[in-house]
Amino acid sequence: MLERIRAFVPYIVISIVITLSSLPALQSGDKLLLNADFFQYASRHEALRKSVLEYHTLPLRSHWLGGGYPTVGDPEDPTFNPLALLTILFGTVTGLKLIVYVALLIGGLATYAFARCVLGYTRWGALFSGLVYGICPFIPLRIIDGNYNEVYATFLPLCLLLIGLACRGRKIAQVMLPFVFLTMLSDGKLGALMAIFYIGVLCLLQVLPWLRSLSPADAETPLPRMDGRPLKVFLVAVGLTVLIGMARILPARELIRSHGGIQQMLAFHPKSYQPGGIRAYTFEQLWKEAIGRENRTGFVTVGLLPVVLAGIALLAYWRNVLALGIALALFGWIVLAYNASFDLLKLLWHLPVFEAIYRPDKYLSFQIAFTLALAGGRCFSLLRQLQSRWVEGLVALVLVAFSVSFLYPKSELIQRTTYTYNPPAIEPTSTDGFFNVEGHPLPRHRSNPPRALAYINLRRNIGTIDWYTGIPIPEHAEPRYFVDASNNYTVNPDYHGEAFFLPADSTNALPATATFRPHSMTVQVDVTAPGVLVINQNYDRDWHTDHGKLFAQDGRLALQLEQPGQRTIHLRYHPRSFYAGLAVSILSLISLMAACWTYKTGRLRRWSQHTSPVLKTGSRVILRLIE
Repeated sequence: MLERIRAFVPYIVISIVITLSSLPALQSGDKLLLNADFFQYASRHEALRKSVLEYHTLPLRSHWLGGGYPTVGDPEDPTFNPLALLTILFGTVTGLKLIVYVALLIGGLATYAFARCVLGYTRWGALFSGLVYGICPFIPLRIIDGNYNEVYATFLPLCLLLIGLACRGRKIAQVMLPFVFLTMLSDGKLGALMAIFYIGVLCLLQVLPWLRSLSPADAETPLPRMDGRPLKVFLVAVGLTVLIGMARILPARELIRSHGGIQQMLAFHPKSYQPGGIRAYTFEQLWKEAIGRENRTGFVTVGLLPVVLAGIALLAYWRNVLALGIALALFGWIVLAYNASFDLLKLLWHLPVFEAIYRPDKYLSFQIAFTLALAGGRCFSLLRQLQSRWVEGLVALVLVAFSVSFLYPKSELIQRTTYTYNPPAIEPTSTDGFFNVEGHPLPRHRSNPPRALAYINLRRNIGTIDWYTGIPIPEHAEPRYFVDASNNYTVNPDYHGEAFFLPADSTNALPATATFRPHSMTVQVDVTAPGVLVINQNYDRDWHTDHGKLFAQDGRLALQLEQPGQRTIHLRYHPRSFYAGLAVSILSLISLMAACWTYKTGRLRRWSQHTSPVLKTGSRVILRLIE
């Protein structure tokens, strides 16, 4: 019983330290972060929350954003992210703060569990690694910049933990890993992909003799040998992630391809590899930032002690730490980019996904901080050589306290200065129904004035045409008002309503009335003569109507109505790529559950031995993947 309590003490300590460092953010109430990226992600979560709580539907499209945006195809949309439940339950602002807190807990606790249960670190060494990575400033710095989709850097140790457990026979870990990947990719974009890239590099290195650390040692032979188990677990998980995640992958692929590819759609990314557009480290910046010299705090800052201990571990336990050392050298090389003698990032730019990495300083830096924190914990095994256990504990406690005392104030200070903006007063919802506004002349990347912010407008049921997003699409809808820098409305003379007949069809004198929902619309019309009804939303081929013929009119949704009379027209948005992907996702989930059930009941093994040739072959393939 006492040993069980001792086993939980490190988890409690890590949780307390991370909680204390996060208290300033958690206690900030409804205060906001005055940052354009913050309002970008707040608008996405608010659109989801409003759709679920007010319209009782999961949004596949949002009429509030960009004149009609297919959010199901947006790689940064949080609709299918389990953590978005926090924003639905607690409100957008509080939910975003809780997402960060939960992510930090996952990072610290999973690092401890990975170091302790998979790598075999001492309790003190695992505690050191967990605390250093749990309170290193990478995530707080990304959050103060408004980048909530980069919290998934903290899921990196959880993925490695599941791979290590799967290699030790925990089949449930193999099943859980794809869902962790899906959570990371649900709105994680490039940061999540680079975390998975790091995991893949480590798993690939495990194949080589003398680099094994994720899988257990072989009891029957002391000699090192090639081990493909971690790589197999990783590849199977990636394959399952792709299959189960098709409901998200296919719509995103269609949206990106239909608008010229990822390079053309990323609004703020350089279109070609030029040193002036790539934010890379110099070697001097990298090592000074890592140890916090000259009071620097950056993405790779862990402190002098973890760096020194990692160096000692590479010398004393090179067989156990060499894979981490190679990964550290590789990612350090990539983040130097054109400042290295050979620009590896420029070479990687020829590959998909990497072509969008214009900031290696943020997308490939948390891997360095994690590697240093993890390698430093291995050094605590040297303390086992001390004759007295209490001396070992005392020295370990001093080392842990020294690192925490360096990192904790930095993390706490960043979180204390993150949420300082009192929310503006929200005007009452307009009695005129839904309409759009546009900031003019204002930059898209903005955090003021309030009437031009998509998040504030969402709460008033108002659309924002020029909303700030990393992946914009052509915006054809007309705003009812322009918003100037002084937060004043100016009437748009070209605005004719949210639903109207073309001027040429003047015989349809009665105005049309439109009601909007996340992926449906209802229009009340009185048609006196054949004409064209224009709806002030972007055209999309996946709209369907029960009256008239749909087509694009100057980029907006239009219907050719021939039959006169009063009628209610219902339009629904049915994205074909989503439903095709959903079918694949459901079939994949059913297949996964069937494979797990047949394996657990022993039927899979019996089928591989005593059944028809086709079923026997399939069963043997699945058994090889599982075992």
